[in-house]
Amino acid sequence: MFESGQVLQEQYQLQHPLGRSPQGRQTWLAIDSATNPPEAVILKLLVFTEMKWDDLRLFEREAQVLKNLDHPRIPRYRNYFLVEQSHSQLCWWGLVQDYIPGRSLQDLLEQGTRWSEQEVRQIAEDVLHILNYLHGLSPPVLHRDIKPSNLVLDHAQQVWLVDFGAVQDQVAVTGVSFTVVGTVGYAPLEQFWGKPVASSDLYALGATLIHLLTGIAPADLPYRNLRIHFSDRISTNSSFISWIEKLTEPALEKRFSSVHEAHEALEQGIDSEITPVSDRIQTVCSTQSRKIQCIRPHIVVKQTSPQMLKIKVRECSPSINNNRDPLFGFYCVWGLMTCVLLPFIGAAFAFIFAFVLAYFVSSRMILSEARKIDPENANSIRFDAAGNRFEVTTRSRFSPRRESGIISAIRYLSITSSQVYISQYASYTVWVVTIRANRNYIVNWGLTEEECIWLVNEIQIWLDAKN
Repeated sequence: MFESGQVLQEQYQLQHPLGRSPQGRQTWLAIDSATNPPEAVILKLLVFTEMKWDDLRLFEREAQVLKNLDHPRIPRYRNYFLVEQSHSQLCWWGLVQDYIPGRSLQDLLEQGTRWSEQEVRQIAEDVLHILNYLHGLSPPVLHRDIKPSNLVLDHAQQVWLVDFGAVQDQVAVTGVSFTVVGTVGYAPLEQFWGKPVASSDLYALGATLIHLLTGIAPADLPYRNLRIHFSDRISTNSSFISWIEKLTEPALEKRFSSVHEAHEALEQGIDSEITPVSDRIQTVCSTQSRKIQCIRPHIVVKQTSPQMLKIKVRECSPSINNNRDPLFGFYCVWGLMTCVLLPFIGAAFAFIFAFVLAYFVSSRMILSEARKIDPENANSIRFDAAGNRFEVTTRSRFSPRRESGIISAIRYLSITSSQVYISQYASYTVWVVTIRANRNYIVNWGLTEEECIWLVNEIQIWLDAKN
């Protein structure tokens, strides 16, 4: 139908085709002779028939939305027209945009290009900046088809978002029929149901980043519980993997709800365990309708008023030191007394007498140390909504260590674990709660995983009640 060298609207000279779709859409590189000097442009052509009203509607919507966009990483709209062809029975529409010299990420993937974590993070930030502009318009503009072929990397290594053929200029459309748009593997379920939201574009971005990191299209990767399973195929920072996994959560309520939230998490980091708490934690007990309740004999919650919450953790049993076994003193005294008495009495008597003496001495040491434990200086967290402050107290052998912060600065709570190796044959797991505010407040009290989950849940319930 169209051929190189052909001039449309007495202005656009076709150079060579860049692609075509089954819907009858063609994309050409053309020269705009009306500019001085002539400039390269992208010319999209769509054939219209009575059977393709939906395609024409999307094409017109793309032109209308592009007219109102003004962003340095979105190709500028130039023209929209009906192609005048007296010798053809078909009706063609044309859309003209700026040409961006560069290569799409899809082309680079097909050539075998692989990106480092830092390069992929930069691509993510560039796309987030563009989405922040689109979603911030009134009404918000949803792209609905973010994928490697629609992201162009120019000669300055800057990312451009192109092809707004699936764009929607409303957050939701109800009571009307809809056209399913998007690409399998990149589009979330709610988009195929005709109910895209802002986080639908975030899902597509996450799926695109997975493709860049693994070199495999998301549709070709295994799925588990509707989630794209990819982490075992890359060796990347666990925090960045967790961020991408949250982008591609199939459930809307578990996904980042906005570009701002996603960008903040990318900058600050996101743990691989629990963020936010409601994603994984099951309520063990609630602070509602009670003043004091224990889930363990040594863990106590005190809610002295609606504005005050204090969680206190006492030691399970007295010990000489958190890092020393109480029996250590017993064995030391037993061995020492045996050696001292052995020259004066028989070996059997020395062994028995030293055992009894060591028992009484080590018991006195343990009881003496236990008396030094001040319940008020136990490990504790105190929240004061009236003063907008919280304080974390960690008991040590000599004096408690206190750290304070601002409640309104708390972004989220997390639980992390690490393996501590005693030897090459033995290890144990340490569970730590982290309060993410203006800085990280570490709560390392030697709690179990269940106790850490309970602790975070108690704090989250109280914080949610204050918001």
